[in-house]
Amino acid sequence: MTATLCFAHKRYLRLHGLGWCFTPLALAALTLVPRAGAQRVTVTPLVTLGGETDERVRLSQLLGQSASNGYLIRSASSQSSVFSGSDSASWRAGLVAPEVRAIHNSGLPFSLNDGPLWAGRGWSQEITAGLLLQAGRIRLIAAPTLVSEDNEIFQVIPYPQNVARPRNVWANPFHPLPESIDLPIRFGDKRHRRLDPGQSSLTIDAGLVSAGAATENLWWGPGIRNAITLSNNAAGFPHLFVRSNGPVHTRAGIFDAQWILGQLSESGFFYQTSTHAKRSLSGLVATWSPLSDSGLTLGVSRLVMGSQSGTGFPLGSAFDVLRTVGHPFTDTTTPPRTTGRYDQLFSLFARWVLPPSGFEAYVEWARFEEPLSLTDLLEYPGHSEGYTLGLEWAHPLAARHTFQLQSEVSYLEPDPSLRLRPVATTYTSRAVPEGFTQRGQTLGAAIGPGSSSQWLAADVFAPRWRIGSYLNRIRWDNGVLFEPIVPQFKRQDVTLLAGLRGGVSWSGVNLLVDFAHAARFNYLYQAYTLAPLRTGGIDLINNTVSVTLSTAVGRR
Repeated sequence: MTATLCFAHKRYLRLHGLGWCFTPLALAALTLVPRAGAQRVTVTPLVTLGGETDERVRLSQLLGQSASNGYLIRSASSQSSVFSGSDSASWRAGLVAPEVRAIHNSGLPFSLNDGPLWAGRGWSQEITAGLLLQAGRIRLIAAPTLVSEDNEIFQVIPYPQNVARPRNVWANPFHPLPESIDLPIRFGDKRHRRLDPGQSSLTIDAGLVSAGAATENLWWGPGIRNAITLSNNAAGFPHLFVRSNGPVHTRAGIFDAQWILGQLSESGFFYQTSTHAKRSLSGLVATWSPLSDSGLTLGVSRLVMGSQSGTGFPLGSAFDVLRTVGHPFTDTTTPPRTTGRYDQLFSLFARWVLPPSGFEAYVEWARFEEPLSLTDLLEYPGHSEGYTLGLEWAHPLAARHTFQLQSEVSYLEPDPSLRLRPVATTYTSRAVPEGFTQRGQTLGAAIGPGSSSQWLAADVFAPRWRIGSYLNRIRWDNGVLFEPIVPQFKRQDVTLLAGLRGGVSWSGVNLLVDFAHAARFNYLYQAYTLAPLRTGGIDLINNTVSVTLSTAVGRR
């Protein structure tokens, strides 16, 4: 049947790439999951960040059905029970149950927390599948992602080519030096087909800790939509790690921690000619919960990014997370150095889950520049800051039916201290031109540099289905609004969005469908005079449809 599908759509496949050929293959594999299980073939789903199972795990924490410890430092490998109850002295092999996702944008790109996928205009698809191997305390997850992006044409503003330091024509024109970032408006003008390493990892279990290497996405912090430090908004980056093997219970409380050393890559649409430049990323995150209230979690994290002169893996940068990086944005009189340049991101976060009431509150506060001194910190505590605030409430409606309400506010726009001293746009960098990005997408909050967001969602969950709706407002990159590159008349670039989403689980397969209708006002700050005292802007409509198929085998 699969071969027939591919043959029947041969002409369509030429137009839309390999992704659509792999889709029926993945669908066939999904239908075989229960049968394969009966034949004692291990088929295991990955609990991907932000996926259906991940959302239900968080909901179960609100209802008191599972512990909340360890949830604020997570990845696919740390959340997925690969071989439950397996003998550590033996070896096993299995399959990663495939996950298929397709997104269509009618007018403009809209891509938030999509991992290696960048959902431009038109159709974009990704398929994740692979193999699992375990030999004693060594576990290998090879889960690459096949990505296909139509990348259809839409209006852009090209990067100026008649300047002293021209960049790729697709580079972001609103962030030239010194506040620089590798954040292309569009990833070229061609379709993209590529195989990404995806959610792959090699883990060695050493008792209380695990160590290894991975390319999987990492999520640090309590945010649902926007994690300021690390999220799945960009492709995962190759990294070494050491992490606690689940929450560690001591007399002083419950601890969880992770250290990483990674390497970041540019997008290929930043410089006129790709330089294949690499950056090091050293990071540390730790959380603590008191024994008296395990629902309360306090955390701290720090990332230090550095430019590299070569392309080899930066083993010498392992302890950069402990170094000071200076003040590249406050000290604007000294030109940035050509080598040995560093930048940092520091955050504090907290989450308080109250299962008896089905309620949780969380906060993350970050600072992108080190304070000049204690006096400076006390006088300008909000300098270069960003924050996320969120609430979530769950209430049983009937037997096995639950109503869930979510609200989250994120603010990454420049703070008021810009009136008295220089302040950089968040995620940009004067020291490291590519900024806090991986292959052209921000590592942290999905809304990106200098932006703010308000999110409200309501859903009803049942064991085999869910349905809900949401509202979202995003003010894009407001940090550049008053820069000379944005001409008169200056009006904010804002998206208002309303969406419906629903899902069903049938015969071991999850189907989730999401539709969003968005109006974007003053797209790329484009405004004009209509009459005296009146102005107008370029307003565009975009409809986004997202369809995800995944396995429900082993869902918690």
